Amino acid sequence: MPSITHLWTRISSVKWEDAWVERLRFAGEQNLVIKKFPASRSIRLDLYTDASTGKKLKKAFGGTVRPFDAAGWQPPASKITDPLRIAGELRIYRDKDLFKKERSSGKGAPLLIPSGMAFGTGDHATTARCLQLLVEAAAPLRASKEAWSLLDLGCGSGILALAAETLGARKILGCDFDEACVRISKENARLNKLPLASFVKADVLKWKPPGTSIYDIVTANLYSTILTAAATMIINSIKPGGILILSGILAVEENAILKTFSTLRHVKTLKRGKWAAVMMGRRG
Repeated sequence: MPSITHLWTRISSVKWEDAWVERLRFAGEQNLVIKKFPASRSIRLDLYTDASTGKKLKKAFGGTVRPFDAAGWQPPASKITDPLRIAGELRIYRDKDLFKKERSSGKGAPLLIPSGMAFGTGDHATTARCLQLLVEAAAPLRASKEAWSLLDLGCGSGILALAAETLGARKILGCDFDEACVRISKENARLNKLPLASFVKADVLKWKPPGTSIYDIVTANLYSTILTAAATMIINSIKPGGILILSGILAVEENAILKTFSTLRHVKTLKRGKWAAVMMGRRG
C-alpha cells in the first residue's frame, strides 16, 4: 500500500455518502473518514492517501489536498469480502489474486472489476440492484438462444456492459460523460478478455444512439435529474418488447421517475436502504 503522506478533503451532500464510499474504494476504503455534522445535510470526506493519488482526486473531484503526518496513524482493517454474488449467475471480484485463484471454480460467471476511479464495483446499492435486474431481464433472452443487445448509459467502470457480455449479449455499447470512465471500462474489458463491448465518451443529454440502433435491454444508473432530462432518448433506444433498467434513484423519487417514463410498463422495483432500481418494459 502506498505511504500515507497527504489528506484529500471534500464537502458533499449526505445523500451521496455511500456513492462516495464506493467511488473512493480504490484508494483504500479503510483510509476514508466521513465526518457528519449535527443538523446538517453535508458531510466531509477525509481520505488519507499518497501525494499522487491526492493530486488525481483533486483534479477529478475538486476538494483540497494537504500534507499529512502519518506517524502513529494506522487505518482500520478493511471489511471488503470477495466475491459479490448476483442471483447465482455472476461473481464480481475486486481482488485480482482471488479472481485468478477462483475464476475456474464456483457457481456463476466470474468478472473482475478492480476498485478504481470510476463508479461501479458492484457493491453499492444502485449497481448491485442493476446487476440483479440485468440477470433477471437477460434470462429469457439467453433461453431463446438468439443474439441480444444492451446499451449502458453512464457506464462507470463498465460493470453492467461487461456483465451483459458475460451473460451472452453480442452487441454491447456503454457510454459515459467522464473520459476516465470510458478508459477504465475499456481496460476492464481487456482485463476480462471480453472483446464485444464498445465504450464511447458521450453526454446522454445530447447524445443519440448511432444510426437506428435500438437495444433489447437499456440500463441507466444515473442521477434522477439526468434520467428525467434524457427520458425521450432513453425510451427511443429500447426495442419494442425490450427492457429498461433505471437506478441512481432515491426511493423517494421513484414515483416521479415512474411518471416520467409512464409510456413504459412498470415491471418491478428493488429497494435497498434509500435507493431504488426500477425495471420497465416497452410495449411491443
